Amino acid sequence: MTYNSDLIEVFRVSLSEQQKIVLAAREKLKNKHIETEWDPELRRKFDTLMRSVLSQRQSGSEPAHARHEGRCLFVSGEAGTGKTASLERLFRTHPILQPRGEHRSPLLRVIVPAPCTLKTLGREVLRALGYPLARELADHIIWARILELLPVAGVLIIHFDETHNLTDNANVVQMDNIRKTFKTLMVSSWPVGLIISGLPSLIPEMRKIDEIRRRGQFVSVPLLRLPDDNEMVEGIICGLAEVVGVAIGEDAAEQIAPRLIHGALHRFGLVIELIHEAVELALLDEKALSIEHFATAYTDRTGCGALMNPFVAPNWADLDCSQVLVDEPPIEPVLPIDPPRRSGRGRKNGGRS
Repeated sequence: MTYNSDLIEVFRVSLSEQQKIVLAAREKLKNKHIETEWDPELRRKFDTLMRSVLSQRQSGSEPAHARHEGRCLFVSGEAGTGKTASLERLFRTHPILQPRGEHRSPLLRVIVPAPCTLKTLGREVLRALGYPLARELADHIIWARILELLPVAGVLIIHFDETHNLTDNANVVQMDNIRKTFKTLMVSSWPVGLIISGLPSLIPEMRKIDEIRRRGQFVSVPLLRLPDDNEMVEGIICGLAEVVGVAIGEDAAEQIAPRLIHGALHRFGLVIELIHEAVELALLDEKALSIEHFATAYTDRTGCGALMNPFVAPNWADLDCSQVLVDEPPIEPVLPIDPPRRSGRGRKNGGRS
């Protein structure tokens, strides 16, 4: 998809001077990556995955392009922990993923929709490859076409994001087909590596599959801890405020950090988002960053009152903030395309079983 940058500029110039300042600050904050404790592990395991798809067979009887089987990298974590941001930065900065001349990036990224079947996923892969389907095709034909197109497109790595949308409600037969499909991608004549990311519920299902487990490595994005991570979050609050020139009151970060960790459900990504929003409010307010800005940011995001706001409530440590912050609708069950037929005996008895 292409974007009309000139159109964006038309609207940007219509902003007030204060709004332009806040917009520039927002861009600085969004472009500032905070290194996490799992980033080095993620890079190391991604490098292992990349070496697997670049490794060539040495047998003289093999064709010149023959390569070893691909492998899997599983990245799991609760929603809002920051796994997607870490993956995006890895993909954006890793030298081997950059386009070279006429060769585009060897990475193909696919967001798994919800709900999802293997056929739906296949259609998404074709769309990402630039070949959307004009008519309905059977699952096996879709995936056969994908295997034909991957070498043409020069794809070496496929990233399936939100993969729990595919596996959470899959029955035994569907999981077996998912296993076979993932395995085929890794062992075909053009083997690719897989990065499979999603919620923690994804991992038990994947660990049950011997072929996937044998070829896989796992990165689990942890939750923040209280009080162990208080000091780190204090540093991030002060550091991000400094990036855009916002002052912060003495001892404010120390007061804010534990409430922020608790209110963000110990999820690193949500912590960063709330800091961004509070800093913007301080800029608009033209005041030093304070706990009141975090309280407003939290209310803006959740719609909660003072009794459920960890930056206002005196009993903040006892609040169950998941009641106001998490709004994840249940995943709809994936039903079979063809409803099960009644038995012959039922039809003979007037349709009763």
